[in-house]
Amino acid sequence: MIKNSQKGQTLVEALVALGAAVVVVAAITIATISGLNNVQYGKNQNLATQYAQEGLEYVRHLSQANWSGFNSTYKNNKYWCYKLGSSGLTVDPDYTNSSNCLASGSIFSRQVRIDFSGVSPCIGTALIQSTVLWTDGKCNNSTTYCHTVTVKSCVTDLTTVPTP
Repeated sequence: MIKNSQKGQTLVEALVALGAAVVVVAAITIATISGLNNVQYGKNQNLATQYAQEGLEYVRHLSQANWSGFNSTYKNNKYWCYKLGSSGLTVDPDYTNSSNCLASGSIFSRQVRIDFSGVSPCIGTALIQSTVLWTDGKCNNSTTYCHTVTVKSCVTDLTTVPTP
């Protein structure tokens, strides 16, 4: 009689167990990296929204401080860069493209569009559109901005009281 006793694992069983362990570890690693990327994207999106709101508030302040000066200065120039400098927020009228608006040491390009043409819903006022663009590892080309946050608001001359 031939005795068939199996002691321990075979090489095939060991390789199957090792393969399963590798698949589980790889899945956990991919999920963790994806989660970290999503957290970074969310952080950048929150910062971009904050920066866009900051630009909007800055332009609103300019318009409320001196409407006639604001109107004459910005009426013919629709696009403006803004950068946070040591003296606060400054507007750069030499806008040619969004990469010129990139602040030093930042991934964010910030720009403001001021439109006095009376577009809806800002008829008789100015439409302010503050846009922040940024790039990250999810973009196809590292020099192209593939993420954008835009906030809009209307500003008007507060010294003029509208007639009913």
